[in-house]
Amino acid sequence: MIDNIKNLLINVRGYKTSKKVVVIESDDWGSVRMPSVKSFQNLLDAGVRVDKCGYNTYDNLESAEDLHALFDTFRSIKTLQGNHPVLTANTIVANPDYDRIKENNFNTYEFETFDKSYLRYQGSTATLDILKEGIKEKLYYPQLHGREHIFISNWMNALKAKDKETMIAFENNVYGLSTTIIKEKRKSFLTALDFTNEAEIVGHEQVLTDAAAIFKQTFGFSSDSFIAPNYTWHPKHELIFKNVGIKYLQGGRAQKSPQGDNYETIRHYMGKRNSNGLFYSIRNATFEPATKKNIDWKKNILQEAKAAFILRAPLIISTHRVNFMGGLVENNRTENLKLFKSILLDIIKLYPDVEFISSAELGRRMSKNKL
Repeated sequence: MIDNIKNLLINVRGYKTSKKVVVIESDDWGSVRMPSVKSFQNLLDAGVRVDKCGYNTYDNLESAEDLHALFDTFRSIKTLQGNHPVLTANTIVANPDYDRIKENNFNTYEFETFDKSYLRYQGSTATLDILKEGIKEKLYYPQLHGREHIFISNWMNALKAKDKETMIAFENNVYGLSTTIIKEKRKSFLTALDFTNEAEIVGHEQVLTDAAAIFKQTFGFSSDSFIAPNYTWHPKHELIFKNVGIKYLQGGRAQKSPQGDNYETIRHYMGKRNSNGLFYSIRNATFEPATKKNIDWKKNILQEAKAAFILRAPLIISTHRVNFMGGLVENNRTENLKLFKSILLDIIKLYPDVEFISSAELGRRMSKNKL
């Protein structure tokens, strides 16, 4: 009962549409979280409990096999109007260049673009070619998630200090150890737009400018929307977003705004427009079976869909790439795609006039107040 009320409340305020719209927003594409089974085992052998974190256990750079499985699943799903699901793939466009960082004795952060990461970890850019085929088929629509998924100054300071677990991870090409599985007491390394001093925002401007340029160079078009890593950004970032071409901000109801060592919570609603003219979209459904076990995801999402459509709101499903990855544990991909397909088919059965669109298309409709 309480969950049903919460589902309704999140949809009360903001943009309304006469259509039953479903947007699937998936974060972390392009990033390298756990590069290999060998890295995972090395960390585990060193006493780092990577097996206690779903992201460290299942998430790695997407492969040709992962994309084929995802696209085949989406091709098998079709609305009465002939519309297939489309994944808004929020993309990290660069990863750490561990060799160069080590060569300069951890004095300077260095990165490689994610196409180079495909070469480094997979030996070719075939995955990128398949990804682009998915774009042509309107099954996959990339949007910007950031340059890298790293709070750079925080990570680099830990490396310079030779923090034990951070160094063990670095030697295995891993940066993203969850704070829940380590002994070190620190802020997350994953909040890319976080800071301890507002002066760091100046550096973020270059990071975001790089990210937008790499995105456009790779895909041939600019990203209209953006999702800040870990929902963490400061209002002063928003002018930078606008200046690099962002029009729409994906997220949840709550934004984490850095305030030194703490955070301020800022609330948003669907279709809200900020002082820089950017529109917010609000995720109102969740699919995270890889990291949150023993939850009835089908029941939850169908309840979330009902609440959204009753109040004429779009249904925006939040999910992460980890749910569809099989490079570390193949069964993770197989079972979660099977479940996700079942959920989407049930939505189509219950709402035959449902329409799947990208986050960018939703943003365009919101900005024009198009029903």
